[in-house]
Amino acid sequence: MENIVTTKQKIIALYWLMRPVNSFTAFVAVIVAMLIAIDSYTLEPIVYIYIGSAAFFTTAQANTHNDIIDIEVDRINSPERSLPSGKLTMKEAKIWAFTLFILACVSGILIDISLGLNFPFSLFWAVLNSTLLDLYNWKFKKNGLFGNFIVGYVVGALFFYADILINQSLTRISLIGLFAMQLNWGREVIKGIRDIDGDRAGGVRTIGVLYGPRAAAIVGTALIYIAIMSTIPLIIIPVIDGGSLMLPIVLFLFDIILIYYTTNLIRNPEPAIATRTKVILLRLMLLAVVTVTIEQIISKF
Repeated sequence: MENIVTTKQKIIALYWLMRPVNSFTAFVAVIVAMLIAIDSYTLEPIVYIYIGSAAFFTTAQANTHNDIIDIEVDRINSPERSLPSGKLTMKEAKIWAFTLFILACVSGILIDISLGLNFPFSLFWAVLNSTLLDLYNWKFKKNGLFGNFIVGYVVGALFFYADILINQSLTRISLIGLFAMQLNWGREVIKGIRDIDGDRAGGVRTIGVLYGPRAAAIVGTALIYIAIMSTIPLIIIPVIDGGSLMLPIVLFLFDIILIYYTTNLIRNPEPAIATRTKVILLRLMLLAVVTVTIEQIISKF
């Protein structure tokens, strides 16, 4: 006898299908990037909401599409998720993914209209990154390291977008984007340690599948160390210039924690430790975003 799924359960399943923590992190991160890029609050508050919404819906759509493509892998790796658990049908998930894509495009259009842009840059950026992420889910994810790079790039793209939109060039904002890109690239490689069995069954050629968990731990850690190196100017320059020390202190502590957990992972490249490291990285990224937001608000008053 089939389990009857209530409307409330379906709504909750749709909510978790978006990976709300990841999507909300994208919402906040792009707003922070905008705050850093501009010298003063020259944008209407509603424009920030549009910008954050475009990032949120783009990320949510990609996460939903990922679960649609990966349903067979998730039956092994994450059977509790919305689709493999039977809380949602494939048709419902596809309709939800399309709805989120439309919402991302509408948000992009509203940004371009609000800013009076002649070229619909925000709409273009939303479509470009949604397409890139869908291609990743459909094709490039099985290419292992390159697929991991795409995930990292899209996170960095939040900052690249703000830099290009406001400054029409790549400035120090893009350096933060580079840090975010490398950190997430390494996180994706480490995530593959937990998913080795399911990835092998699904034909995903991650570092973990090809060379084992220790190799994945080493490669993921190397990428994270490159991210740490990109924070050095962000730590040193404010100290030399006599600026606010809030961000340098947080980044320094951030780097120490990263080194500790990744070193421990290399010593013990077990799935449980890889999962804990992945979660810690996500929480640290969210903490970094909140810290930068506070630092920017304080600096503008």
